[in-house]
Amino acid sequence: MNILNKLLDIIFSLWEILKELLYNIISFIIDKIKAAIDWFMNLHPYNKIIVVNTIISFFAITLPIAKYYIFETWFFINNPVAVYLIFITAMMLAGIFFHGQFVLGVKIILNAWYFLYIIYMWAFNAISKAPYILSKGFAFNLLAPAVYIAASVLLYLSGEE
Repeated sequence: MNILNKLLDIIFSLWEILKELLYNIISFIIDKIKAAIDWFMNLHPYNKIIVVNTIISFFAITLPIAKYYIFETWFFINNPVAVYLIFITAMMLAGIFFHGQFVLGVKIILNAWYFLYIIYMWAFNAISKAPYILSKGFAFNLLAPAVYIAASVLLYLSGEE
C-alpha cells in the first residue's frame, strides 16, 4: 500500500510539472504572437502591404502556373523560377528594416527581373513544350512582384522610410 501511494504521488507530481510546463510554453507563444501583432500594427501602411503580400507570394510559389491535358488527365506545370520568389520575399521582408535609395533600387530590380522573366516565359512558350493553358498560379506570379514594386515606390515617395 505504501508503494502504491508513493507511485501515485510521483505520477501526480509529474502531472503538475507537465501542466506547469505546458502553461509556460503556451504563455510564451501567446506573448510572441501578441508582440508580432503589435509590431505589425505599428508598421507604415505600405509596409503592411508588403507583409501581407507575402501570402500572395506563397500562392505564387506553390500553385502551378500552367496545365495541360494528356492521356485523359490534367498535368500541372510548376513555376521553374519560384525559388527566386522565395529569395525576393525574404529580401522584401528584410527591406522593412532597411531604408534608402539603394534598398529601393534593389527591391525594384529584383521584382522587375522576376516579373519580366515570368512574362518572357509565357510570351516565348518557355513554360513547357507541350500545349498548355495558364493556371491561377500564373496570375499570382504576376501580382506578387507588381504589388511589391508599387508598395516599395509608394513607401519611398511617402517619405516614411
